[in-house]
Amino acid sequence: MTRLTIRLFAAIPRPWMSATFAYVLRGVLAAGLALWLGFELHLDSPFSGASTVLLLVQPVQGAVRGKGFYRMLGTLAGLLAACVLTGLFAQQMLLFLLGIGLWLGFCVATMTVLRHYQATAAVVAGYTVCLALGPAIVAPQKAFEHIMTRGTAVALGVLCLSLVVTLFSPRTMENTIRRTLAEVCARSARLLAMRLSGEQGVERIAQAHQLAIDIGKVDDLLGLGRGESVLLRARQPAIQAGLAHLQAVVLDMHYDRHCLENDATLLAQTSSGLHALSQRMIDADGDYRACALIVDQLRIRVDACKRATPGPRSFGEQLADLSAALQHFSSLDHRRREPVRAVSFHRNYADAARNGCRALLALLATGAVWYLSGWDQGPTLLAVVGPCCTLLATAPAPEQGMAGFIRGTFYAVIAAALCKFLLLPQINDFPLLLLSLAAFWSFGIHATSLPRNALQGVAYLIGFNTLVSTGGTAIYDFADFANQSLAWFVAMAICLLAFQIMPRDRARDVRALKRSIHRGVRSLLRRAGAVNHPQWQAQQQHRIVTLKNLLGTESTLDDRAGWLSLQLSRQLNQLHHKTCELGADSAVAQCARTGIRRMARDADVPAISAAQARRTAKAMSRLGADHLAIAYSNLARLLEQYAIIASPVTRKRQPLNFRSNMT
Repeated sequence: MTRLTIRLFAAIPRPWMSATFAYVLRGVLAAGLALWLGFELHLDSPFSGASTVLLLVQPVQGAVRGKGFYRMLGTLAGLLAACVLTGLFAQQMLLFLLGIGLWLGFCVATMTVLRHYQATAAVVAGYTVCLALGPAIVAPQKAFEHIMTRGTAVALGVLCLSLVVTLFSPRTMENTIRRTLAEVCARSARLLAMRLSGEQGVERIAQAHQLAIDIGKVDDLLGLGRGESVLLRARQPAIQAGLAHLQAVVLDMHYDRHCLENDATLLAQTSSGLHALSQRMIDADGDYRACALIVDQLRIRVDACKRATPGPRSFGEQLADLSAALQHFSSLDHRRREPVRAVSFHRNYADAARNGCRALLALLATGAVWYLSGWDQGPTLLAVVGPCCTLLATAPAPEQGMAGFIRGTFYAVIAAALCKFLLLPQINDFPLLLLSLAAFWSFGIHATSLPRNALQGVAYLIGFNTLVSTGGTAIYDFADFANQSLAWFVAMAICLLAFQIMPRDRARDVRALKRSIHRGVRSLLRRAGAVNHPQWQAQQQHRIVTLKNLLGTESTLDDRAGWLSLQLSRQLNQLHHKTCELGADSAVAQCARTGIRRMARDADVPAISAAQARRTAKAMSRLGADHLAIAYSNLARLLEQYAIIASPVTRKRQPLNFRSNMT
């Protein structure tokens, strides 16, 4: 037991280090300001404003300001829902608990399919109801008072933290994003050069795998930066479109088997130009418009080559994507007049439903414990279960996160007992109170700056502040303190049980993503002429990168289907544009429309779609449209490769289906 205790306390992060001193000081100042205003305004729960600050505190200014705004929106939605639930079920405890559980489950499910701070609003809307209505179930006549108290505390905390951060926190995200964009662009150009020169094929694939993941992370940085930079907020759509183009460059080079040796001189010159471009972007953080012009010159040279082979033509598309990405990133320095294409992201609705059901289960289990035991700490149980279920629902390892919550709460109970029963009885004025609390707050605030200790730090801060909090008159009741502390651990044990009963299965998530990729391809084949190809490609890229994140270093050829799907979209888009250039009543146009219609009819069986594409290619050759015949032949080749990966069982039955569809 002694060794375990020593290990637990050895893991506590040390505050007031030089790297985090300013961040800890800002957090303490904001929490102290909220606490002082809470006492000055004679709020029923003056510590609640400080708790809001400690829950919101972040090292990045943009994260604080953006999260604070959406937290207010979520709080307003939660308070409105609380008023509705109170009006419907104020005198019916079981229905009241069921209504809270359904609302919490809905908010958790919504949070799963939203991104960035919109997800924060859904999180807060969910657990605000738990915080506001726990006391209302015990005393319905005071429900409105509790709801208003909760709303006032949140508003006070958000305003105090936003004020302190705006005045004393540096804005760093814009420069960070600029440097990150220059880095990923330089790495992309270097990978293209490596592909042309044929250097280190295995290493190149590994680097492309990691680069695709890193490009996806830039969008998360944008979510942080838009809160502190007006420029990033205005240019976010253009940057996201540029990231989609950059992903197309990286994801398009994994399994290319085209012969590139036929134009060795051209390829060597292009490779050298890309190496120089990569070094230029690293040295000067990138002048994106000038770099885009260089890439355009390389692409024009490739396209104009008289001896162009399939390899250089494919490479020309990658150069076009790289140029488009650089042009979009140049919007950071120059206003773009061209419209920006819409970018779409994958949303896992099955995972959202599972997370919502888990939150509902946890809250109903908590309500059952409260109802059957008659425990007077029922409101505390709800107040703890709500945030735990929402904050950990999308975590990669919720059980580990829950362990961090429990560990942080353990530290909070010990620290709160020392502070409340040894220090606070000796204090008579606010400065000494703030000084005493700051000594304990600093540990948790510092912990939130370390990713591996962030959840532990949040649990410590909220647990400590809740257990120490008093009203206008301090009451030191150790029995009530112990009772409330026990309620925290019981609530977290219920959450941990819920996560174990309905765990997050990595293998299931991988299978779901692969199914989504295949469903996307079938939808593409069915609606080839009506689909928005750039938007569809961006959504498919997001699926592929998410799959890469899940697979990690285990990824070999598991994302090959995704790469082929992007190639299919490119080829279908080219065919669509070439067909639109033909006369509507010409025999060639009618043949093209017939071929697309037949492939759409057999979209569920890629092997048959490939046969239909080859049939159309032969018809085009007979009609003298050789350029379309080549395009359909390339499409048939891609479909045949995709059929091998997507439906090997269907491929074995192909001859029967083939005969029935070719008659």
